[in-house]
Amino acid sequence: MKSIILPPNEFLDHYVLNAEFCRLASISKNAYKFWKKVEIGRYQGTRTIFLHKNTILTRHQGALEKCTDLSGFVLASAFCSFTGLSPSHLVEKNNSAIYKLLELKEIAGIKFVHLRKFYDFLGLEYHQHIYIEKCHFFSPTPLERRIKITSSLCVGYY
Repeated sequence: MKSIILPPNEFLDHYVLNAEFCRLASISKNAYKFWKKVEIGRYQGTRTIFLHKNTILTRHQGALEKCTDLSGFVLASAFCSFTGLSPSHLVEKNNSAIYKLLELKEIAGIKFVHLRKFYDFLGLEYHQHIYIEKCHFFSPTPLERRIKITSSLCVGYY
């Protein structure tokens, strides 16, 4: 078994959520531990497991095809650690202005953010590092590059 710690801005294009896959395949959530040449990924500091699509056993291809496509998505906690955004902004009832700008998806009780779509909205390259902060904390414009996304929040990038 090959285990990889995914960077917080790594899209889950080639992965499926283990919890969803196991439910669809009617197997134990720990079944992957007994497969040869399986590749799993997880984000730093999380327990959520993702299975690489190309390493899933052929007898489970039917369940794999039923899994939700995670292309462009990242785990919500990884998004928050990457951008410095508080997780409370990803809850609808908190009326955060940034909540309306993000595409969120929940699978098996696990929340995901469509990071690729957010990059496209900002007009930034996917390799750039971003951080979200209140606009008044930023340095003057020539010193720090930023994009204003709400009345009080800005995205800095480098």
